Amino acid sequence: MVSSMDEYGIAGKKEADNATWKACGQECIDSIFYAFVSRNVYGSDSKDPLLRQTAFNSSLIKSTDRGLTWTRRAAENYKSPMWPGTRFGSPFFIHYGKNGGTVSRDGARQYVYAMSPNGFWNDGDDFILGRVERTKLKGLDASDWTYYAGGDGLSPNNWSKQIDQAIPIMSLPAKCGQTPPCYIPTLGVYLMISWYNTQKMTKWFEPNEMKYDFYQAEHPWGPWRFINSHSDSHITGGHFYGPSLCAKLQKRKGTAVMMSLFTYGCPFDDVPSGLYKIWEIPLILRTLPVPDSTLINDDDTGITYHGSWRSSSQRSSDYQNDLHYTTSVNDSLRFKFRGTGVEYIAEKHAEYGNVDVYIDGKLRNNVSLHMENFPRLSQVVVFRIEGLPDGVHTIEIVNKSTAAAVLDAFRVSGSAR
Repeated sequence: MVSSMDEYGIAGKKEADNATWKACGQECIDSIFYAFVSRNVYGSDSKDPLLRQTAFNSSLIKSTDRGLTWTRRAAENYKSPMWPGTRFGSPFFIHYGKNGGTVSRDGARQYVYAMSPNGFWNDGDDFILGRVERTKLKGLDASDWTYYAGGDGLSPNNWSKQIDQAIPIMSLPAKCGQTPPCYIPTLGVYLMISWYNTQKMTKWFEPNEMKYDFYQAEHPWGPWRFINSHSDSHITGGHFYGPSLCAKLQKRKGTAVMMSLFTYGCPFDDVPSGLYKIWEIPLILRTLPVPDSTLINDDDTGITYHGSWRSSSQRSSDYQNDLHYTTSVNDSLRFKFRGTGVEYIAEKHAEYGNVDVYIDGKLRNNVSLHMENFPRLSQVVVFRIEGLPDGVHTIEIVNKSTAAAVLDAFRVSGSAR
């Protein structure tokens, strides 16, 4: 969301006619701030059978004073939206980096791209792609935009000025939440997250489970290929929504690219321990094939517990529904494995403390399992080591506080038990 939008109000919202003004995608391009805004009706009032939040009558606005004031003004967008209706109802820019980036591929130095689901903030059915020349973007004129109509997107003949001639770049009924794709220069691909509820909601906005599906493509128009999916079932009493990939904070580290995913959480209770806040999740994008790995549950006979460790079962969010825990200082556990790397998987919560992690007898890190102002998180990788010589190694966990230490599982890479 945009933090301040003049007459659009805090977080880009203004109540009127049972609808809400909401900021969609935003971007700073050539030192001018741009944001899409649209009219939104929450799923409790939208009359959509899936309780989806509708988005319609979008417009593009700009600011030359870092967000203090904006044009077009709200009254103009109410009266004459740039994109009437729902087809481009919730657009997001494709991000290339600071000031629109310096990427030359796919005409990105000439064009600014944006994509939109079909009139829904969450659980839309498809995405279409539009673009405008950079030099014309600040004119805020929808007639300057064209829309991908199929074929090779590098050919101008495959772009149409008629939005009803746009063909979807992805069609997945009820699985297309509004999202900002991001270009990854090191990998030469575009990455995006399509998010959705896995079951029909019975009450707005109370999902049963939220999925983040990751897709990549060599061009903004696709083809978009599914990579992996992540469930938010590791969160106790809450859910993800509204993911955004950050184009700016990309960093190459060895054979991986580190970047940030920003997301929100619900329910929307304004309490310190609630999920209703912006939080950052680090992503690791691999440039080489990931070694095979094996998950080892906490009850595996190869794990030796020393001290007063106990088992806790019927924990639906943990791996195989159980974990081991202790509250005694210097209680420890050891696990011998064959492989090239290992992950220590645990819970994080306010009632937990910190542990020392040893690899082959050498202290590698003091890991905090403590987390304030958040609900319980399960199946979190709290320690990872890679690139070990292929062979037999030992990981040891030692509790260093009177608060609880826990083990849910180990993931061994390149493993052969």
